[in-house]
Amino acid sequence: MGEILIGLALIVLCIIIYVQGGNLPSLNEAYFSAGSFPRLIAALLILLSAILIISKMNELRKKKPTEDKISTQKQLAAFYMEYRLVVLTTVVFFVYIFLLQFIGFVVSTILFIIGAAILIGYRKGKEVLTVSAVAVILTLSMYFFFENVLHVRFPSGIFI
Repeated sequence: MGEILIGLALIVLCIIIYVQGGNLPSLNEAYFSAGSFPRLIAALLILLSAILIISKMNELRKKKPTEDKISTQKQLAAFYMEYRLVVLTTVVFFVYIFLLQFIGFVVSTILFIIGAAILIGYRKGKEVLTVSAVAVILTLSMYFFFENVLHVRFPSGIFI
């Protein structure tokens, strides 16, 4: 049941990304715009999520009815324990999207990458230092590539 909910959540998220990808600016002479790649990835994720949902629904139909006698509260607790990391990462991702417009792309992306890495389990001092260095290098590389090569403006809040 959890895989079906995750698949549905991914489809909703990908539809939002697909629609928002069409709003990214494009160069006049380029066939592909800056939003083409996110839209392609979103379309592929929608397809894969639909396949996941269909396969899990087929599994549920084949299960015996005795497995359905577990209470809903126990099922939700088991779902949370099994997908705790996915749920928490999704929450952190939505916080990142919310903060993006207020504090800017660079700072919020660096904080998101470091926070997600700590959430996943990189909590030792040397690991956090390595993740922080990777977050700064990756974010600044993406920022300068998109700003200078693709001429895509990132949201800027009180920082860049």
